[in-house]
Order: sequence, then structure tokens, then C-alpha cells
Amino acid sequence: MALARLLLLFAVAAIHQLPRSARAGDPDILTDFLAPLGAEPDQLNGSFFTYARLVSGLAGDPGKFTVSKATGAEFPALLGQSVSYAALIFGPGTVNPPHIHPRASELLVVVQGPLVVGLVDAARNGTVHTAALETGDMFVFPKGMVHYQLNNGTGVARAFSAFGGATPGTISLPTALFETDIDDAALEKSFRTDEATVEELKHDLREAPGPAPSPSPSPSSAAVALVGGSALAASLVCAAAAFSFVL
Repeated sequence: MALARLLLLFAVAAIHQLPRSARAGDPDILTDFLAPLGAEPDQLNGSFFTYARLVSGLAGDPGKFTVSKATGAEFPALLGQSVSYAALIFGPGTVNPPHIHPRASELLVVVQGPLVVGLVDAARNGTVHTAALETGDMFVFPKGMVHYQLNNGTGVARAFSAFGGATPGTISLPTALFETDIDDAALEKSFRTDEATVEELKHDLREAPGPAPSPSPSPSSAAVALVGGSALAASLVCAAAAFSFVL
């Protein structure tokens, strides 16, 4: 009995030393796929498993950064399948600002380069891993880690991203920090700056142009547009500084 208790204590101690981490992702489903409410699986046809707007849903202005998503929200057949997709177009000098996907990793492949990417490594005190990708290159962004993509060239860059979840989620750091109701005093202290700088960043982000027009708008379209500029660059510097403080 004493030996059994001793072994149990060792087991508990070993488990206690295992790395702790939060886990998020698509739950396993009990059927092959999730049918819409009220529909029988045998009543579905090929159109349910087809999505035709990944590329056609992209905005037409190649001077901006645009992204079209095929997640569970736009393509319900993906729900429960632990996979989704996105098509990205980067105009010259545009950026997909630092952001995270809390529920999925991302595998990006460049189909028209070059494209610079970066990943913040929280396990190594905020070290930023960057790469200059050319056409055909791939880069993986682990789930929940801060990353970005930048086209610092003179031509258009294009890429596709596959996600390990039907609802990966996207949290943009500039938006989350400067377009929400976070108290100005908290932002000032966090970024070690003054009220005027915080207000300027908020104003410039609010004044940024809205989504570029889509050639065939529909309620399911997820195309959005962002424009790089001095204000956005300043917000990225602030975001990078903040993460250097907390990582």
C-alpha cells in the first residue's frame, strides 16, 4: 500500500510538471459532415460542398491589401472539418498588420512574390522570425502567435492561406488596441507615450478608407481592404513595442 501511494505521488508530481497551455480549435464531430438545420444528408447535392467566391469575391483594386475568406461563416460545409482557406492580394507597399488567429495555425503559400513575412516567438522573449518569400515558398504561422505579411516591392504579390480550423478567428492588433474602448490612460502607460499620440493613432485608423468595392457583392462575402500609410506604420511600431514589454 505504501509503495502504491508513493507511485501515485510520483505520477501526480510528473503530471504537475507538464507544460501548461490553453487549447482551442474545432471540436470533433460525430458525423461525416454537418448538414444545415432541417436538411437531411441524403438531400444535399454537390453545390453544398462547393464554394465559388474565394477568388471572385476579392476586391478589384490591386493597390490595396485585400483578403477573401472561405471559413465556416462563408462556406458552411467547412463547419466541423478543421480546415478553411483565404486568398490574399498585396498591392505595392501594403501590409497585413500584426494579428493572431486564436483557433488555428496558418500555412501560407506565395503564388506571386516576393512577400516578406514575420512571426513573433513568445517562447524566445519576443524574437521576430522573418523571411523574404518568393513565388512557390511556404511559411507556417503557429496557432495564436502574432504575425504579419508585408509587400515591400513595386509589384502586386498574391498568396493563399490554409487554416487548421473552420473558424480560425482573426484579432488585428492595431484594431484591437486603437479602435476599441480601451482606456486612453492604459494605452499611454502601456506604450510609454502621451495622450496626443494615442488620439492621433485612433483618429488616423478611424479615417482609413473602408472596404474596396467587390465585383459581385453578397452577404457572404468576406473581402476587406486596408491601406498602408504613416499612421498604420506608427501603430505597428506601437504594437511591436507593447509586445516587447510583455513577452
